[in-house]
Amino acid sequence: MDTFKAFFKGLSDWVGRMTPSQVMMLLGLSAGSIVGAVMLFGWVNSVTYSRLYANLDAAEAGEVVNWLNDNQIPYQLSDNGSSIDIPQDDVYRARLSLAAEGLPRGGTVGYSVFDQNNLGMTDFLQNLNFRRALEGELTRTIMQLKEVQAARVHIVMPKDRLFKEAQEEATASVLLKLRGSGRLTAAQLDGITHLVSASVEGLEPPNIAIIDYNGNLLSGGKEADPVAGLTANQLEARKQIEQHLESKAQTMLDRVLGPNTAIVRVTADLNFAQREQTSESFDPNQQIVRSEELTRSDNQMSDKPAEEAESTESGSSETTVTNYEIGKTVAHLVEAVGSIERLSIAVMVDGTYEAPPADADGAAAPVYQPRTQEDLDRLAAIVKNAVGFDSQRNDAIEMVNVPFNQTDLDLDRQALDSMYLQQFWWDVGKNVGLVLLAVFALFWLRKRASKLFKALGQIAPAPRPAPTPAPAPAPAAEPATAAVSTADASFGSADQRQPTLVDHMQKAAREHPDEIAKVIRTMMADS
Repeated sequence: MDTFKAFFKGLSDWVGRMTPSQVMMLLGLSAGSIVGAVMLFGWVNSVTYSRLYANLDAAEAGEVVNWLNDNQIPYQLSDNGSSIDIPQDDVYRARLSLAAEGLPRGGTVGYSVFDQNNLGMTDFLQNLNFRRALEGELTRTIMQLKEVQAARVHIVMPKDRLFKEAQEEATASVLLKLRGSGRLTAAQLDGITHLVSASVEGLEPPNIAIIDYNGNLLSGGKEADPVAGLTANQLEARKQIEQHLESKAQTMLDRVLGPNTAIVRVTADLNFAQREQTSESFDPNQQIVRSEELTRSDNQMSDKPAEEAESTESGSSETTVTNYEIGKTVAHLVEAVGSIERLSIAVMVDGTYEAPPADADGAAAPVYQPRTQEDLDRLAAIVKNAVGFDSQRNDAIEMVNVPFNQTDLDLDRQALDSMYLQQFWWDVGKNVGLVLLAVFALFWLRKRASKLFKALGQIAPAPRPAPTPAPAPAPAAEPATAAVSTADASFGSADQRQPTLVDHMQKAAREHPDEIAKVIRTMMADS
């Protein structure tokens, strides 16, 4: 206990001898250490929240929050309560548990609305619930698409009319909110249209409108103009075939000649006419029994048709009539739609470049050399094999050897090289600066720490030596030498060791505190 009191008393005396600037620096260092420790503790014990569900309606968000409260899972609400975040480690476990509870239900009413047995429900309410259930089930199905974030389906079912002419058609509209910048393909829009049409009795695809979140019409009335729809499909099919053939030829030339040395373009003429052909063929050598008739008579004569057989026995006769039919084969042939009628291939090939002469200056450009006809024929054969060239279809290919303009490419390369070198030297300078800063900080902290440890060593209480005989008094002319000799004698007689510099400084600090304070102030001023 005495040791602690002595330590704090010495610390208090040491602080009291400090200048105001030294006290402020000590307080700043202490406050920074405390703040750093608090921040480190908060970072270690911080909780990372992740999104559990988003775009929930108020009812379902309330049910999810109640479940989280019951299971003592912390949560955070955002987006006006429609999004819920929980600790990242609990996300998947909570989703599985909520799925077992049937949550969330997507914010729509499905066929579960009929699970409740409501007695006395009128036909109007029954039809209304059926329409709501159908809209909810369609909404859930459409939201299974990964591009769709949210969806709403509205169906209008007209009342049954007495006369067919007065009967109105059913209509539907689908509102979609897509994820980010995602887009639905034409095939996906057609799929949604046919899904809704097949789910509602009497609903035709032309009566279904699909719009996005911004009110843009994505699909609607497409089947009312079959020619336009077919033309769009034809152009898409032609584009895909041309790109596929170009890619096959381009990749082969790039492997042979290198990148940016050849350009391939393919134009495909497709036949979209749908033809059906029915043919019949007869084989006279193949006779098939069509029918056979047996007639029996007693002593009666009758006309005998062709190809008949007769037998008479005991005054009776039997007549067999056999009808034959010639074999016939009927073939119904439907030709494929979109077959290739003709290909037109255009290929541009760059030449070769030789190094400039040895006596040319450094800025001389490489010398262009055109390719030989033999090389062009060999490259044309490669392209023909890649795209499936067929001379019977009157396919055509044109291969031209021209020098490519490399000016823009060279400028881009130089710009990229300059950017790379600039970034490289910037990174080098930044790393060197960081190393120098770390070395400077290390030396500065080392200097400050050494001074601090020396000061703490000066104010620490010295060990009490064993009692020894009093030394002889020193001459009055040398007080400092006498004090040091006394300290040396007292410490040497205690443990028979040589006195250290710290022992001398401790002794001097106890006997001459004013002088030590001046020394410390001088050190702080020098720093």
